[in-house]
Amino acid sequence: MEPARRKDSGLRIRRIEHLAIQLGLAPDKLAAIASDTPDYYHDFDRNVKGKLRHLTMAEPPLSVVQRRILDRILCRLPVSAHAFGAVKGRSIRDNALAHASAPFVVKLDIRDFYPSIRFQKLYDFFIGQQCSPDVARILTRLTTRNYSLPLGTSTSPFLADQIVSRIDKRIGGMAHRHGLTYTRYVDDITLSGRFDVERLAEQVITIIRQAGFAIKRSKLEVYRPDDGKERIITGVTVRDGQVFAPSSYKDILRSELDRAWRASLREDVSGDFETRDQYRGRIGYVMWLDPDGGRQLLRLYRKVKWRHLEWAGASRRHR
Repeated sequence: MEPARRKDSGLRIRRIEHLAIQLGLAPDKLAAIASDTPDYYHDFDRNVKGKLRHLTMAEPPLSVVQRRILDRILCRLPVSAHAFGAVKGRSIRDNALAHASAPFVVKLDIRDFYPSIRFQKLYDFFIGQQCSPDVARILTRLTTRNYSLPLGTSTSPFLADQIVSRIDKRIGGMAHRHGLTYTRYVDDITLSGRFDVERLAEQVITIIRQAGFAIKRSKLEVYRPDDGKERIITGVTVRDGQVFAPSSYKDILRSELDRAWRASLREDVSGDFETRDQYRGRIGYVMWLDPDGGRQLLRLYRKVKWRHLEWAGASRRHR
């Protein structure tokens, strides 16, 4: 039988040599990587759910060290019961399903979430985990860029969740007192219940501000019975206790597949299309949330003459 872990024992890493052993590196090698972290990053843009996001990627050896920090050290920490992002076994589907039967829902979004988690805040977190100042400093250097958490590295989502867990406790406690359901998916906050929860939104905003964050007022949205809105929570439509892929997502995908099918029937193919694997991935996402809707899209996908479409696309590129 494994010995019981001491409650709230933290990481308890007191020496850099101890940290280096856990990460499988010599102390001088670890120190060298920590001192040269800017050299191991590069930036890129990626379309994420229809939005162009500026992301940061770490390269070896820093990316390897960050992955080991996550898998060998941070994984020992408990996660918030209210957190559904960057938590193994929880997903956007689970987050949305928690609110699928509620008549009233309010959604809020934390502004500039990752950039708001600055070097000092992260350093204080590691100190709170009973790391020595030297260990806290080197861990913070290894996981930050330009003195804040970067968007796109392996350690950022988990660390952000740990930083915000205190907010979860306060908002979760308030929600419990009022008989509400509270969840957070990274920076997306959702409250739901059987009465109009908008009146509690200001209390939530106050709690978030006191923790050093701000709310995007433009992203605050309220759902009420019979308001005629499609309820979308973390990119998932909820209705009558069930979850579905958003109508707009399915409509766009259906239109693209129909255009691909019609183009594949012509000898002279015009237009640009994704690969069949990319379309299968998008259909799989719909199927995961909405099997009936996914099967309809799959039938349309199977009508497309993909070999002809891909051959025509390759021919155009080599002209």
